Amino acid sequence: MIFEHKLVEYIDFKYRKATFFDESSSDFIKGEALVFDEKKEEHFSVGEVSGYFFDINDSENTLHDILDSISADTNSISPYFDHRYNKVIPKIQKLFDFNEEDIMAMSSNFIYLHMLEVDKEYRGKGIGKLLISAFLNDCRRNACFAFLNAIPLQFNSGFDEQKNKITKKEFKDRNEKESEQQLIKFYTDCGFKLINKKKTDMVACISEL
Repeated sequence: MIFEHKLVEYIDFKYRKATFFDESSSDFIKGEALVFDEKKEEHFSVGEVSGYFFDINDSENTLHDILDSISADTNSISPYFDHRYNKVIPKIQKLFDFNEEDIMAMSSNFIYLHMLEVDKEYRGKGIGKLLISAFLNDCRRNACFAFLNAIPLQFNSGFDEQKNKITKKEFKDRNEKESEQQLIKFYTDCGFKLINKKKTDMVACISEL
């Protein structure tokens, strides 16, 4: 798929393939949006997206062990799968009007979007949506669904206050609920749907991108 943007010249993707036991069923992927600095005559990053491609079809490990080997965040989507067949549960099927035969014929592989961040001065310019679209289109391989947890960065339990103190300050006037709603709206515009209105887990069907 062709992507065009007035500011971003490249999206630089890097892949890390794990070869260690349970983690061997997942690949870590990171993409950076690069803008050209005419004065310095070099490119610099203005935002990044990262996530995992999970190869469930060819794995001998259980889905729970595969997800748990990465982090608690990835393991949080475990309840959305029928572990007997490694297929999504009926609740996910209904969100996209699939029947059981459709789901059983689909690949069990999926993507988990771990993090999206755009530099403050470059927000509101479509860079976040560009990164999400490029990630889902170019890195999906044979995955049929993409999952994420729409927790605002500054309220994430893994947030590094020292490393991100400037980012923390940027959101000081917005409470957690307001931040969640804004983030959910953003991901909805990117094609994701809330799985449970009481939670922030979201899913997108990417089988026909």
